[in-house]
Amino acid sequence: MIALSLAALGVAHAGPRTPVAEFFAKHLDTSIPELSGIPARMEAGDVAGAEKAFADYVRAHLRTDEICRDWIGKEYSPKEMSNLVARAEAVMDYRLSSCGTEFHFADHKVDWESNPTYNNYKEWTWQLNRHWCFTPLAEYYFRTGDERAVTVWLDMMDSWLNQALAPAEDVHAHATKCWRTIDAGIRVRCWVEQFPVFARSAQVSEEFIARYFASVWEHGRRLRAKTTSGNWLFIELGALMHVSMAYPFLNDAAEWGAFATRRQREEVERQVYPDGFQYELTTAYHGCVLNDIRRIADCHERFGREPPAFVRENLAKMFEVYMYLSTPAFVTPNLNDGEFANVSGYCAKALGLYPDHDDFRWFATRGREGTPPGFLSLAMPYAGAVVFRDAWRPDAVWAYMDASPFGYGHQHEDKLNFLLWAYGRPMLIEGGNYFYDASEMRKYALSTRSHNTIRIDGCDQSQWRTYRWRDADIKKKADLEFAATLGRDRARAAFTAGYGPGGIPVAHDRTVLFVKDEKGLPPFFAVIDRLSSKDDARHSFQAIWHFAPRCGLAIDGATFTGDFGKGVGLFAATSAADACITNRIGQKKPELQGWLPIWKADPHEDIPIPTPVVEGAFTGARRIVTVFCPYRDGTSPIRGVRASDDPAETTFTLILADGTERTLDETTKGAGDGGELEVEN
Repeated sequence: MIALSLAALGVAHAGPRTPVAEFFAKHLDTSIPELSGIPARMEAGDVAGAEKAFADYVRAHLRTDEICRDWIGKEYSPKEMSNLVARAEAVMDYRLSSCGTEFHFADHKVDWESNPTYNNYKEWTWQLNRHWCFTPLAEYYFRTGDERAVTVWLDMMDSWLNQALAPAEDVHAHATKCWRTIDAGIRVRCWVEQFPVFARSAQVSEEFIARYFASVWEHGRRLRAKTTSGNWLFIELGALMHVSMAYPFLNDAAEWGAFATRRQREEVERQVYPDGFQYELTTAYHGCVLNDIRRIADCHERFGREPPAFVRENLAKMFEVYMYLSTPAFVTPNLNDGEFANVSGYCAKALGLYPDHDDFRWFATRGREGTPPGFLSLAMPYAGAVVFRDAWRPDAVWAYMDASPFGYGHQHEDKLNFLLWAYGRPMLIEGGNYFYDASEMRKYALSTRSHNTIRIDGCDQSQWRTYRWRDADIKKKADLEFAATLGRDRARAAFTAGYGPGGIPVAHDRTVLFVKDEKGLPPFFAVIDRLSSKDDARHSFQAIWHFAPRCGLAIDGATFTGDFGKGVGLFAATSAADACITNRIGQKKPELQGWLPIWKADPHEDIPIPTPVVEGAFTGARRIVTVFCPYRDGTSPIRGVRASDDPAETTFTLILADGTERTLDETTKGAGDGGELEVEN
């Protein structure tokens, strides 16, 4: 069902809110010779003459070559051209998409406040107002000269200017449907790129050009007055910079540009950890901020200016985050409200800026050129991300441990989460990301129970209760121990913020030991969990492990095995012999468990995934050892694990397939030179 706006109900508005007369009088630099006659014309009542003088100046200074340089000279393959035509035809048929859902405005009247989604997903309306839809239309017109594109663009822009009147300065971003600051920033940046293409057409009137720039000024005013924080802020500042450079004839342009540059420099220091990860600690918004910082350089270069030094100084370490996190498939894990980011794509962009960076070349070409990095396992000391790996090959064994601080935004309650990839397959995964709505699946994606860590008394971690970000946190190292040798890698961190709304006083200490040098055994992991309570109550625990989709799961006593086909599998065994192990695949009641939420899919269908949950209890303190042995020869050489429940103990015993036993100590180093592999950031 569509919620109709006033415009859709026939209530007319003249937009934008700022009249052209006010725009000419207050916001246009009439000291420019070609514009100097505008005040006199307006005073004489010759509005049309003033609009013509302004439009003539604008058309003479469109700067199409700078703004549209990515399209000039571009060679399109038949497939690329076909895709471009299809996207443009959809817009010209008034079929507009947002958040993965398309809606057909069959009467050719776009209601910019509408929402056709089944769950009234607010992001659909907000993101529709970003005007990404006009970019394929502009590129199509640039390539073909088809005037239908201009006709549709003018009609939609006119309807938007009339409907989406700029709010008062004190109106909060989320109180509007068309003027959140993030959307206003993306929209006006799109306009800057689209306008010089359409403005060449005779259909674009002088009156429309004046109204367009009055709205551009309104965007600049709102972005200058209402900047926010986090990844939004870089979008807002980047938009101000684009407007200031593309439209220097606006009175406020120079101040907007100076403000944006100053704040961007400050925000890089405020938002980027010394080891390169943006403080929201998500693999999606890290990329958003990185791209927005990269656009600072791009914007300066387009308009013949030298980019600020802080851009190049910080981009390299932000690009390097993708190398550090990369799985053997050249994608990042889906961390927090994240994504499986394309590491090769990002490193290809990085290589354009840093052509002598051989590591970037190796990732950009997926190992065809350059040389692999000189490190394997590593810990990012400030961001707290720990990555284990045994080689730089597609069949390498790779794992991730979350020892990160809670971060600034888009956080999940997932401290000590553990992910595993081996022999070309993801094995242990997590719930990932989901629509930003109030659904149960969204709550699941945010929760501890959609990650591979531990719940207490049926409750999730609750860092949100007490966590407050402070600017000084960006310079603080994560509470993390890490050591890597040729034979064994070890990481240790803890969660101490309590569980559930009341803060159940149980601490969780997790050590991950990656054993690569044990004779006769493939690389395997021991995950050692120590639970301790500050009270005398008996507490229950759930150790949760999410296996990748389409994996056959078998549970046998204290062991559980995932079969990934073609002889590849993951064997797991817990030392908690008294625990109960159940597969919660696709559970809906009493709470969601065992799901892989699908982000931005229509029609929508989430994927049930095998999820063994190990349940037990303790009073005071307890140690639990879980061994994970990936294998590719049809069977695991490890058949079980035995360990004391006493948290003070450090040894555990492997039970092997040949009937022998082998005792290891989690604190001892493996074979090799004992030197740690460190990454300086």
